Amino acid sequence: MTRRPTDDRRYESYAHERMYAEVGIGNDPAAAGEIGREWTDLARGLREVGEALTGLSKASEGVWQGGGAEAVRSVLSDAAAWSGQAAEVSDAVSRAVTGQAEAAAWARAEMPEPVSYDPAAMIREAAAGGDVWQLVGLSDAMAARRDEAERARQQAVDVMYARAAALGSAVPEAEFPKPPRLTAGETGAGDDIGDGPASTVGRSVPV
Repeated sequence: MTRRPTDDRRYESYAHERMYAEVGIGNDPAAAGEIGREWTDLARGLREVGEALTGLSKASEGVWQGGGAEAVRSVLSDAAAWSGQAAEVSDAVSRAVTGQAEAAAWARAEMPEPVSYDPAAMIREAAAGGDVWQLVGLSDAMAARRDEAERARQQAVDVMYARAAALGSAVPEAEFPKPPRLTAGETGAGDDIGDGPASTVGRSVPV
């Protein structure tokens, strides 16, 4: 079983600008959607392979019998089963990519823009304006801007935690199965390789 990643970062210590940049850089939902479709196509192809192998095995039952035939059909059955399992995992990966793309897009949309709070710049601006009343109310204006900046930063922190949780939960717990052996093993000179088309043309599977 695949272990889901954990995000142990403490976003409270991050600057708002850093969080804003993180959800925006490399966030391309269209590219993620294309990757998801590629995984879906892979799953479809694996299922088609599995169905073809199963059909080949069944078709050989009426024309090829014996120990060798059963050994080859066993290999085909294992390969078909692996294809089906791998297809399921590929579908799960496709859903994971789509889910993570949706989480990233949500975070980018919900992330508030940083609010600039520079006390020194506010003081210089008020002094340069020469407006006495602006200087009188500067303390309140600075406090209001500080509160606005902090509220926006706290909202950004909440978005980052929600994004991390969504990205982690989208990771599939399944993993690709180990590929089966694609040979039926060695047969001795006296082994029964069966009667049918294969007995006249060697040890190949009839097609």
